Amino acid sequence: MHTSWSFPPSFESSIREALKSFDLTLEDSKALAKCVLALSDYFIQKPDGQTPWHESWAQIAYLAYFLPLNATRLNRLVHEADARGFFEGIEHVIDFGAGLATASLTLSEKHHFKFHLVERSQEPQKLIEKYFTQFKAEEWQKTWGKQNLKDPKKTLALFSYSLTELSDIPDWAYNCEALMLVEPSTQQDGRKLLDLRQKLIDKGYQAWAPCTHQLACPLYSQSKHDWCHDRVHFAAPSWFLKMEEQLPMKNRTLTMSYVLMRKTPAPKILAARVVGDRLEEKGKDRQMVCRSPEREFLAWLHKTGLRQEIPRGVLIDLPADLPKVSNELRVNQEIKVLK
Repeated sequence: MHTSWSFPPSFESSIREALKSFDLTLEDSKALAKCVLALSDYFIQKPDGQTPWHESWAQIAYLAYFLPLNATRLNRLVHEADARGFFEGIEHVIDFGAGLATASLTLSEKHHFKFHLVERSQEPQKLIEKYFTQFKAEEWQKTWGKQNLKDPKKTLALFSYSLTELSDIPDWAYNCEALMLVEPSTQQDGRKLLDLRQKLIDKGYQAWAPCTHQLACPLYSQSKHDWCHDRVHFAAPSWFLKMEEQLPMKNRTLTMSYVLMRKTPAPKILAARVVGDRLEEKGKDRQMVCRSPEREFLAWLHKTGLRQEIPRGVLIDLPADLPKVSNELRVNQEIKVLK
């Protein structure tokens, strides 16, 4: 059974208050959907364009649609980071290309960091300060440089959907103790993120999540097409579902690609991670797992009668005596799911 996720409950009241300034409510599903389509069309026509924050329809689309979706993804990611102890010793967060500060808002629900938000547009800051009063930012800046770092050894550099137009993270970020990199789960962005993962490891960083090892990523090194991404099951509220009825996009599951990196050594994980969905093939079912630089699959032969549903993204305990044929681990007993 999979776990369903949603965005923090406090967000809905803030979104409702913000929409009042546009004479809208969350129940105005057709009007909200119209704004979402307008923003979608804008990015289709201008894929490299800056977010038109000055437009009311863009603000409405982010508040009612993109903020809930991205906060749900990040809620799941923060949970994973907490399980690994990733935030231990962190005091400052630099949210680069913050936009509506979705990542910082979500993170602040569980952690009392000093948040430094870097965003060129002023409209997001106005919305956050007026309607998301539960969140307090240390500062908002239009740019950021090495001279702005107050305590790099206690700082997390956060990039949430802000690296798409960059070939690399900014130079100042390499001075930070920790990095949280979250990108769309497209092939291009996902593989670029895996390339950056290896570059960071070469510079002395260690991967804390989702990776279970510090070696080459098999999805990147053993394939020219694969990329690593997580799938999040979305527990959408009723008002979101009604708005979605007016849209061609459906979001029962959400995907994201991410890596959590620190200069501090990562805890040892004696487990494998499920990195693929279960695929039915002739005579067997297969599901990709990651525990080393090798490209490996769990394989359930239909003739054995064994069948098991394992959610993507979980850690599993692989029996040492599983027979291996080529790149397949032939399952002969139930696999223990750790979390």
